[in-house]
Amino acid sequence: MESSMKSLSSDFGLYFKSFNLFIERSTEHQCVEKFIDENLLDVVTSIGKKGVSCLNVLGVGSGSGKVDMKILGKIQSKHPGLPIHNEVVEPNPHQITKYKDLVKEKTQGLNISFTWNQMRSEEYEKQNKERKESRKFDFIHMIQMLYFVQSVPDTIKYFHSLLETNGKLLIIQAASDNGMHPLWKKVGSRFPTKSGFLGVLKVLDEMRVKYQLYEVSSDMDITECFIEGNDNGERLLDFLTDVADFRKTAPSDLKAEVLHNIRHPPCSREENGKILFNNNLHFIVVDN
Repeated sequence: MESSMKSLSSDFGLYFKSFNLFIERSTEHQCVEKFIDENLLDVVTSIGKKGVSCLNVLGVGSGSGKVDMKILGKIQSKHPGLPIHNEVVEPNPHQITKYKDLVKEKTQGLNISFTWNQMRSEEYEKQNKERKESRKFDFIHMIQMLYFVQSVPDTIKYFHSLLETNGKLLIIQAASDNGMHPLWKKVGSRFPTKSGFLGVLKVLDEMRVKYQLYEVSSDMDITECFIEGNDNGERLLDFLTDVADFRKTAPSDLKAEVLHNIRHPPCSREENGKILFNNNLHFIVVDN
């Protein structure tokens, strides 16, 4: 790692500027909404033990709660007679504030209670083990958060262990053909973050658990990355590399290599004058 570069994800403010632009420039949010609308009801049909009085849901890395609220709405529509207790694990205090505001706005008429944990997933695990707590959950979701954990296998194994009988774990992650994989394989060793773009499916296969895999096509328009001095382009470069102010702090040879790679296959394709980065996704539903 070059000493002048620092991780984007270590700065909440900068990270979410880049993340929000990524959401605007990509089809990811639409893909997630489509999965929730078309597939989630089937996924959550079987959750909940017979005679259970409440469904317990856990969101790990929930952000501002927009996706969580859609998930909770679907679960309640499938199990209308049951209250839901939703536990949130999210390290960013600003995101938790947004989430709480959304709850005030969206939960009228819904029988949902909340517990807030402002911490990283590793801290949550440590806290539970120290308290010797063994709370179980009917549904756990981990959406685009495994890139930032210390150990992908350990994180998956721990949260899978928290599943109740008939419980489901939903993981949304970059697909194996996502452009992030070849980019980070070539130059990731020079970035400050040692990314979790690791084989989630390999981990699940080694655990010998059953899972369903949904492969979803998604793109991100990165055309602005190739316009010198374009602020949006710089924020997208930061997001792709997880480097704060990448264009200003990265060595010239690394900048050239990154820009070359993200402009060409297998990372991207050119279509109608736009450079479209491959943002294909895996939606993985893991059984207990």
